[in-house]
Amino acid sequence: MIQAIGKAIAQLSDPKFRSVILKSLLIALITLVLSFMFILQLTGLIPQSDWDWVNSIVGWLSGFGSVLIALFLFPLTMSAVIGIFLDDIADAVEAKHYPNDPKSRDIPLWSSIWDSLKFFAVIILCNLLALPLYLIPGVNLFVYYILNGYLLSREFFQQVAIRHHETNEVSKLRKIGSMEIFLTGVAIAFCMTIPVLNLIVPIIATATMVHLYKKRANTGAASTAVNVV
Repeated sequence: MIQAIGKAIAQLSDPKFRSVILKSLLIALITLVLSFMFILQLTGLIPQSDWDWVNSIVGWLSGFGSVLIALFLFPLTMSAVIGIFLDDIADAVEAKHYPNDPKSRDIPLWSSIWDSLKFFAVIILCNLLALPLYLIPGVNLFVYYILNGYLLSREFFQQVAIRHHETNEVSKLRKIGSMEIFLTGVAIAFCMTIPVLNLIVPIIATATMVHLYKKRANTGAASTAVNVV
C-alpha cells in the first residue's frame, strides 16, 4: 500500500494529472456554488416565527449551515468529478509503469458520468444515514473513516478494474488482499478531511488503486481466477 501511494505521489507532475486536476477543480467549484444555492433555498422553507430576533438567528444559522454543508460536500464532489476523467489518470499510470500489459477497453463518457453520479449519490446517502452517529464524540470519527474508507476503496478499485474486467471478475480481484484495499480507502478518507490536500487526493487515490489492481491482476492467483477482457 505504501509503495503504491508513493508511486502515485511521484507521478503528480505528469501533465495528464495536472490537466485532470484543473478541469475537475473548475467543475467542482461550480458544483460547490450550485450546492450552496440549492441548500440555501431549502432553508427558506423553514417556517417564520412571530419574533424577528428568532427569524434573524435562524437566517444566520441557515446561511452558516449551508456554507458548512457545501464545504463538506466539496471533496466528495471533487472525487465524483474526477471519476469522469479517471481514464486519463489510469492510462497515464499504466503507460508509465505497465507499458507491456494489455490495454484497457474504452469506457463511454456517459458511462463514466453515470458511475460518478451513482458514487456521489451512494456516498451522500450513506453519510446522511450515519448522521446521528456523527453527533456522538469519538464515535463520529471512527464511523466516518470506516464508512467512507470502505465506500471509497470499493469505488476507486471498481472504476479502475472495470476498465479491464467484467463486474464479477472485479469482485474476485477485490477480495485478494481486501484488507490492504480497505486500509487504502481509510487513508483516502482521512486525507480528504485535510483542506487543500483533499483537492488532489482523488488523483492520488486513482493512481494508487491502479497499482493495487495491477498487483492483483498480475499475480498467479489472479490469473487463474480472472480473465482479462
